[in-house]
Amino acid sequence: MHQPTYTIFIIAALILFSIFRRVRRTIGWQKLNQGKLLFRIILFLAIGLIFLGVGVAHPINLISDFLGIMIGIILAYYGAGMTKFEKRNEGWYFLPNIWIGSIVTAIFFARLIYRIYGIYSLESLGKLQEGKANSFQNIGSITGNSWTSGLMLIMFAYYAIYYIIILRKQKKHLTQSGE
Repeated sequence: MHQPTYTIFIIAALILFSIFRRVRRTIGWQKLNQGKLLFRIILFLAIGLIFLGVGVAHPINLISDFLGIMIGIILAYYGAGMTKFEKRNEGWYFLPNIWIGSIVTAIFFARLIYRIYGIYSLESLGKLQEGKANSFQNIGSITGNSWTSGLMLIMFAYYAIYYIIILRKQKKHLTQSGE
C-alpha cells in the first residue's frame, strides 16, 4: 500500500519535533514543576507497563525487559546524582547530566530509526513478493526482535525513576531552605 507524500512529511515532522523536545529537555536548566514531573512519571510508568505486559506473552523477552529496566534504573540513579539544583526567584531549577540524558535519548531514537527502516524494508519486500499470501508473515522477524522492548524500557525506567528522585531531592532542598 502506497502512502501519500504528505503523510510521510507529517510523520517526519512529528519525529523531528519529538527529537527537538527531547534534546531541549536534556540540555539546559529545567524548571522544577512538580505537576509536570508527576505527569511524566505516570506516563512513563504506564507505557513501560504496557511494554512489559506485551513481553510477558513471550517469556524470552522478559530477559531483555528486565535488563532494560535495570539499566534504566542504574542510569537514573547515576544521572540524578550528577544533577545540579539551583534556587532562582521563580523557584527551583535542575540541570540534568547532558551525557546520561543524551545516551538514553540516542538509544531511543536509534531504535526508532531502526524500526522505521525495518518497516520500510518490509514494504519493499512486500512489493517484490506481491501476490504471495505469506509476504507479511514474518513481520516480527524483520522489524523487531526480543530486544525491542528491553531497549525501550531503558528509556521508560530511566525517566520514571529519574523524575521520582528529582522530586525527592526537591523536597529535601525545600526543607533545608525552610520553604
